[in-house]
Amino acid sequence: MHKHKAVTGRQIPLRDAAYTLKTGLKLFSRRTSPAALQKDKQYKEFIRHNEAEGWNNKKLPGEKQRVYAVATEEGVLLFSDCEKGMKARNSYLQHLADGFFNMTKGAETLKLYEIEAPSRQVAELVDNCIDKLAKSDLRSAGTQLNKSEFSFTPEKLVGKEILEGAVCTDKYDLRPDYNNFDRLTKDFNLGISPRNYDVASLLYISENGYAGHVVADYFHPFSYEYEFRDLAEKLGDSIKARQSVPMSSHDFGYTALQKEAKVVAKDILQSEFHITDGEFRPGARMNRSEKAETLQLTPKPHSEQPKTGVSADTAHKRDVPAQKQDNRQRQAKHVASITPDKKEKKQLII
Repeated sequence: MHKHKAVTGRQIPLRDAAYTLKTGLKLFSRRTSPAALQKDKQYKEFIRHNEAEGWNNKKLPGEKQRVYAVATEEGVLLFSDCEKGMKARNSYLQHLADGFFNMTKGAETLKLYEIEAPSRQVAELVDNCIDKLAKSDLRSAGTQLNKSEFSFTPEKLVGKEILEGAVCTDKYDLRPDYNNFDRLTKDFNLGISPRNYDVASLLYISENGYAGHVVADYFHPFSYEYEFRDLAEKLGDSIKARQSVPMSSHDFGYTALQKEAKVVAKDILQSEFHITDGEFRPGARMNRSEKAETLQLTPKPHSEQPKTGVSADTAHKRDVPAQKQDNRQRQAKHVASITPDKKEKKQLII
């Protein structure tokens, strides 16, 4: 990978990489895409030859039988150790990410398991979330199922007793916190819907203060840009003032402005998304008028927001929830069904 300078964050099956290097082709090129290789007669012969010579001998037969499990408080889903199973698992993780800030969800913890020697009962339940598999999904370079018919309804889930003998390999916190959401979506290269981008951005601001990412539009426009417009302008002036006199210890109101930004973000999270300190609390509503009076800040209604191009603390861009960092695959190709209409956003009830 280093020799071919293929530091892209993308994945490739080892046998495809072996064939690519053997034939002198370039990794991750159009010529070596999964779809192109499936039409390559030399590639097919390469696979047949190695299978005949014992490609899957010794330890590999057991590995082919390995089963992966994903468990939450709602139940367990089992996935096979093959392309179909891995894409189905990623689709389920995307489903969890889409509902990450949905107050009606019943999962707070996600655990990943491996089962090395699955029983017949386990084998019969593998990939049961797939109702109809589309062959185009197997040819696709995507990491999720797109054309296949699948669902994650309660009847597809099984009890945790099925995990007897399984080994837990990782654990994720699904409570509505920015760092929890950021870790899950980054680790599995998951898409981010406009609504989730808004909530994640507000959570980031409530913890770290306002930063330029809210107008950067990495994935989606930030819907609450107007509520922070005046603060963004003042923060920009404060930063310029600090830069003009670098030897001064005075922060020119920067700390106070960031404190205001955190309060505004927490107010929106509580009043519109029922999120307080990483938990869903339907009754924890703030009196926004009182907060605005205390801070001498009077935000306009969200429905009246205009678009602006103001960016404040651009130095924080590397810490924002929507980082580019050669990770363009993270851009969401879909919008979660829970995304409200703009005109209803102020009255959102989850």
